[in-house]
Amino acid sequence: MTGKRFKKARGKQPENQAFLNESSRVRVGKILEDFRESDGEVYTFDPDLSKEERAAIHEMCRKMGMISRSSGNGAKRRLSVYKSKKKNQINNKEGEPVTSLHFSEEAKAIMQDLFICHPPDSGELSEKSLQNCSKAVYGAHWKQDTFFLRPSMCKDEIKKKMELHSLRMKDSKFRKVAEDRAKLPIATYRNAITSTLQAHQVVLISGETGCGKTTQVPQFILDHMWNKAEACKVVCTQPRRISAISVAERISYERGETIGDTVGYKIRFESKGGKNSSIMFCTNGILLRLLIGRGANTSELANKKISARDTLLEITHIIVDEIHERERFCDIMLAIIRDLLPAYPHLRLILMSATIDAERFSKYFGGCPVIQVPGFTYPVTTYFLEDVLSILRSTDENHLATAALSGVEEVVPLTEEYKTALDESIHLALYTDELQPLLEIINAQQNPQTYCYQHSLTGVSPLMVLSGKGRIGDVCMMLSFGADCSLTDNDGRSAIDWAQQENQLQIYEIIKRHMEKDTSKSAEEEDLLNKYLASINPENIDTILIERLLKRICTDSSEGAILVFLPGWADINQTRESLLASGLFKNSSKFMILSLHSMIPIVEQKKAFKHPPKDSGRMKEKSYDPYSNVSTFHASWISKASAKQREGRAGRCQPGTCYHLYSKVRAAALPDFQVPEIKRMPIEELCLQVKLLDPNCRVIEFLQKTLDPPVFETIRNAIIVLQDIGALTEDEQLTELGEKLGALPVHPSTSKMLLFAILMNCLDPALTLACATDYREPFLLPMVPDEKKKAAAAKVELASLYGGYSDQLAVVAAFECWKNAKHSGQESQFCSRYFVSSSTMNMLLSMRKQLQNELMKAGFIPEDMSSCSLNAQDPGVLRAVLMAGTYPMVGRFLTQRKNNRRVIVETTSGSKVFLHPHSSNFKLSFEKSAVSPIIVYDEITRGDGGLFIKNCSVVSPYPLLLLAVEIAVAPPHDNDEDSEEDSEASSGEEDEMDVNMSSEQRENQLMSSPDNAVTIVVDRWLKFLSTALVVAQIYCLRERLAEAVLFKVKKPRAVLPPALGASMHAIACILSYHGHPHILAVDESIDPQEPMLEPTDMSRYNQGRKVGVVTPSSYLKSLMSDNGRQTFKNFHKSHGPAAASASSAPNTPLPRIGHHKPSAKAPGHGSPSNPKKSSFKRHRGSMGSHGG
Repeated sequence: MTGKRFKKARGKQPENQAFLNESSRVRVGKILEDFRESDGEVYTFDPDLSKEERAAIHEMCRKMGMISRSSGNGAKRRLSVYKSKKKNQINNKEGEPVTSLHFSEEAKAIMQDLFICHPPDSGELSEKSLQNCSKAVYGAHWKQDTFFLRPSMCKDEIKKKMELHSLRMKDSKFRKVAEDRAKLPIATYRNAITSTLQAHQVVLISGETGCGKTTQVPQFILDHMWNKAEACKVVCTQPRRISAISVAERISYERGETIGDTVGYKIRFESKGGKNSSIMFCTNGILLRLLIGRGANTSELANKKISARDTLLEITHIIVDEIHERERFCDIMLAIIRDLLPAYPHLRLILMSATIDAERFSKYFGGCPVIQVPGFTYPVTTYFLEDVLSILRSTDENHLATAALSGVEEVVPLTEEYKTALDESIHLALYTDELQPLLEIINAQQNPQTYCYQHSLTGVSPLMVLSGKGRIGDVCMMLSFGADCSLTDNDGRSAIDWAQQENQLQIYEIIKRHMEKDTSKSAEEEDLLNKYLASINPENIDTILIERLLKRICTDSSEGAILVFLPGWADINQTRESLLASGLFKNSSKFMILSLHSMIPIVEQKKAFKHPPKDSGRMKEKSYDPYSNVSTFHASWISKASAKQREGRAGRCQPGTCYHLYSKVRAAALPDFQVPEIKRMPIEELCLQVKLLDPNCRVIEFLQKTLDPPVFETIRNAIIVLQDIGALTEDEQLTELGEKLGALPVHPSTSKMLLFAILMNCLDPALTLACATDYREPFLLPMVPDEKKKAAAAKVELASLYGGYSDQLAVVAAFECWKNAKHSGQESQFCSRYFVSSSTMNMLLSMRKQLQNELMKAGFIPEDMSSCSLNAQDPGVLRAVLMAGTYPMVGRFLTQRKNNRRVIVETTSGSKVFLHPHSSNFKLSFEKSAVSPIIVYDEITRGDGGLFIKNCSVVSPYPLLLLAVEIAVAPPHDNDEDSEEDSEASSGEEDEMDVNMSSEQRENQLMSSPDNAVTIVVDRWLKFLSTALVVAQIYCLRERLAEAVLFKVKKPRAVLPPALGASMHAIACILSYHGHPHILAVDESIDPQEPMLEPTDMSRYNQGRKVGVVTPSSYLKSLMSDNGRQTFKNFHKSHGPAAASASSAPNTPLPRIGHHKPSAKAPGHGSPSNPKKSSFKRHRGSMGSHGG
């Protein structure tokens, strides 16, 4: 692709500074976004850019994760942009130390005993057995969800409920509630909504903020159905669990009932009400699972008879609220429902949103009717960055007192009835000279929407009419209120043209002077804006500007509240500290500065409600780059719909003012709506749900039915992940394992971790990890600097209970300690001392119980769980469980350079990533001569300084060897790159013989002797040194682990066969011996015999070169040893054999028989991946078969 020339309004630019003026920056940003969404591989700009402009574009590309290069000289120098591509190669540099893997004497004894009793060639693990276990499934058997059944009520019972409701409404308290409901804008649309639903299967309600649609529409439907003496089941979805609960509780209150009676809710891991509830709230994900759980194939509905037990026959209405948020489950759900509607003519679908592309959604559902409902907000005065800079420069006037003179936008949307009235009054004024109706409407709705309204057929505006009719006073009034004199009618005439045509010369001069003044003001504003943008980075938050503006607002006003929208916690904290350092805002008697964030304690957040906003125009948004396969969480520009909602916040309770800290050019270029989540998130879970819905449908074909399908690369990456974890076969068929993984209410990788944890008798911490991943971490973010350090130290100390060097295991330790502290009456003390949220912990406790119930229902665990977590305190086993849930998010530390103090991590894609300062491993260091430690992480965040990992854990290579998709064997001194040049450069008889060898001969040569030195290559990038014997033993354990997983899937309640049970016991023992991080044996920072470190003792916390581990306090140890559970001590020493449960390992010790060495012959076969390597890779979907 070659770039089109973009015009540049070059102002004065600072020398040697990367700068683009605002309009050019917006235009380039749009070009880069369009390129990223396209199929093109390269985009080249025209050769008319200055050096500074090229530098600015390079910076923009870097932040967007794209590669940019300049080429050519002089006037021909051009800049090209490329999409970053995933790398998959061996990246060990020459000279870097490589980890040598060998089993300890204890591990050797375990392996010897295992293979004497159950040799690798015993026939239990045949290829046929694996294929039978992983065969594709074509029909899932799901149980009917009784929560969504319609209440069984006869006419008399419905009548009685209506009478009780009427009686409750006579109470004075509820009479006031009824009066408030009647005042809501949605109340006048009650009959229109119910009558439209009777005539149409799909209805779209576009209701402005505050109109009452969310709480009232479900009640309109319920009352309408009951008045007809008909029972109903109204299912209402919300994108967030808190919304589902709060709205259900509000409706119950308005009806004078308790939650769970007429109105209930069901969210993941929590529910109230059920079969007898007529209105059920749930999240989008719950309804999606319900649709999938029907067991019917949407592609075959026309040819299949619908079952009488089909849950959709019980549901009468589905309300999908907040569809403008484009949540990923919502998009898939709407695609499914659209396909189902023809087969269920009784079903009614209601789509609702405050800000929505109504025409597009209506078209998606076959042109369904749209009902527009006005909102209820006070007028809001709006300023943009140009206005803010002018306000701060001026000191001789109160900008709030003269707000009507400039920059005014009042958020009062025009209803369809109002637009019709304007059309009629404009027509009447033009052809009959009857101007009074038009003037009355203008005076009644004094806002820009009215002043700038254009007739729906002719394009004529009120200003044009008044200009042509010679109404001087009215024209001046409209110009002062912001009427746009640049608008043109359908014939291309503006207001000044109308005045000239009708010979209204005085009005002509008035409009002309007004336009000249505006032009002069615009030039002045643009110059001021460009000077400001040249001095700062517009992608960052300018806390100094915010502070100056807040001071000016507080100077020009006497009271009120100011809400500042910022992208994330770092910007919130930085702004708060800046304000507290200011002399003006230190006065706590006049100012209260509150931080609002999900990680702030609820008590602090509630202070904001004791008594409207400033808008940076930025937000933190999850995103996904399918070309580099990197998930990010970064600041981005909001949409126009979000900006409108933010403005509305200023006018919910009283007239307000909104300051957008971005320019009018930026505002005009904002996208109309937020990018759908399905286009900016990994979609493994969605793809698996699609296969559960219709096993015969190809994922890409179904996703093309969605309103905004994800790009092909995103779908392909998701399918590869599902194939790698065994959920799909190579030809994209759903496996039995995939069916089980999709049935659990967590991400497929998390489900795989739970199955592995069950086999390893380490379920308890896995439940905590699963729920924390699905919900949130329990740690609070203190505001005071000293408290921040203590919080960081507390997190490190908690992780040290499991060997340290882990952010994720700090969560596990925190939960265990909190649970025991709560049991012993020390909850408050523990939460305060270790900066833990009690409410988050209670939520995690509830979620764990629900997830346990799901595992019990599936038969994976018994009701008596005492034997499921015998290894829960073993750091080696626990880190393997963690790896099972995070793989393939694996990285390795690179050797640190002298001038670079930050730890650099290399990922599987070849990306270089930094650790985030919030990570417990941020200050980690290790000996230069030491091998590079391996980490697992949850996600990568792209920030201004590059790519960051926030949560990570240092792990051992041994769990990786068991869980990785592919391990390959190569000669011990094989080159990093297996290039054709290397092969062609080789010479001599021995090399010639090697080239002529078959793949089987090369494999046999490498593995011919147990003591042969070999290189193990994991997933084609990590290298380790070992012996042929160790490789053969590890590979056999890999196969048996895969077989055990599939056995549990096929027969979840059955005991593993002896060979598999003994193998799981052996794996647990080896992980216990070798599962702790290698770095611990190299450089220990704090001797376990030294005095304990308390979180308040910061001097000791800052000692040493690495602070990933400390000695836990006696207080923590006492909490972990409650209920007879002893904490792990001296984690760098050897362990005894791990315990094994009845479901996975024998209850008696394995016999010791001599010193017999098992055969070194690899149990696998198949063609190698290259001329020098022998590859051991699982077939995708078979989870244990191997070959090329």
